[in-house]
Amino acid sequence: MSELYHTTDLDGITELKPDKQRLREILTTLDQGNADSASHPDVSLINDENGWSLSVFASGVVAFEQLDQEEDAPFYMKDVSRDTALGLWLNLAAGKIETLLALPWLKDPSS
Repeated sequence: MSELYHTTDLDGITELKPDKQRLREILTTLDQGNADSASHPDVSLINDENGWSLSVFASGVVAFEQLDQEEDAPFYMKDVSRDTALGLWLNLAAGKIETLLALPWLKDPSS
């Protein structure tokens, strides 16, 4: 993973280029009892080189969006396991945007 990326945890704390084990730990915080009352309702990974972001919520919803394209609505997935979310994060950290875009995203998280 040579791309520049960072994560933001439930408390809004940012970490620059955490390794795979740390990414897993950040995702695991979603399963703690206080996730619903945390400062931020999600944990996210942002690829700083291309502006794409993947946010993971305790409910299993994942939002995928390009942050500098405000007019474009995010893509969503539902019922995403923590292991699958880790794989998505690893792809984004590596800059594999085409791989991510090829997945079956929804335009509406309530679909």
